[in-house]
Amino acid sequence: MTKEDALQWEARWARPVAVSAFLAGFVLLVGTFLLQSIFEDRKRLEALPDFLVSVDASPGKLIGSQVLLAASALLLIPVFFYLFSAIIHRTPQLPRWFVWLVLIGPIFYAVSLVIGAIDRVDVAHQFVERTATVGDCPGYLGKAGDDCAKDLLAEDVSPISVGLSLAGSVATAFLFVMLPLRARRAGLLSQFMSILGVIAGALMVLRLMPLVPEITQAFWLGAIGALYLGNWPGGRGPAWESGEPDPWPSAAQRRGQLAEDDAEPPPAEPAEPETEAEPTPQRPSSRKRRRKKR
Repeated sequence: MTKEDALQWEARWARPVAVSAFLAGFVLLVGTFLLQSIFEDRKRLEALPDFLVSVDASPGKLIGSQVLLAASALLLIPVFFYLFSAIIHRTPQLPRWFVWLVLIGPIFYAVSLVIGAIDRVDVAHQFVERTATVGDCPGYLGKAGDDCAKDLLAEDVSPISVGLSLAGSVATAFLFVMLPLRARRAGLLSQFMSILGVIAGALMVLRLMPLVPEITQAFWLGAIGALYLGNWPGGRGPAWESGEPDPWPSAAQRRGQLAEDDAEPPPAEPAEPETEAEPTPQRPSSRKRRRKKR
């Protein structure tokens, strides 16, 4: 593919991919807040028993939220593939097999979310049923209820679900880290966007605080969608227009360029041709003729 063909391909698919990025961020936030709405924060219940009781009370919310999160993961594929293709067009050093990670990672992650939701609904029903009727669990409250919930989850572990979840989440987080770094080298992303992508990928795996990973990821998706459309503050980097790995200009370089543009004098107007002044005819000096006296 020639450079002109690559630029035409990027221009043709920029708008659909930007829409995919916006939808991915929006659906991610909707699914996350729907999941958070399941918790009722019951008194004297530990977090895990409270979660299972809440899921058993409204299993549709859990499955619906995970389906939305899975849809958001699938919408990442065109976003990452577009960025991967733009990087390849400018820096061919990126391995070609990386495209399979772009495709497989989000798919594995999406499938693991749906399977995990079905398993959690089943465990929640068992927890409530055993506590109420069978009596295997001494109750919901306190440490005893927490231990019973952990035992049920341990018994219901599916190797396939765990494997898909681990592989999918790690691969998707790796895409958030690696692609922005490579795009930064190719001049396609600013330093801010590159670092923000790395943070989103790291938080996706670490899960240090609730809601923070999802909000960070959604913000990055919205920003890169705007970048794909060319609506980035100060304009996109020159690499998007040139098709070459031109470095993204720094803030100081942008200020210097603006200063040069402001200091450039306006073009001079063409001077009117000067007309030669007509020579003023000189009057001949009057000579008084002296007549000789005879």
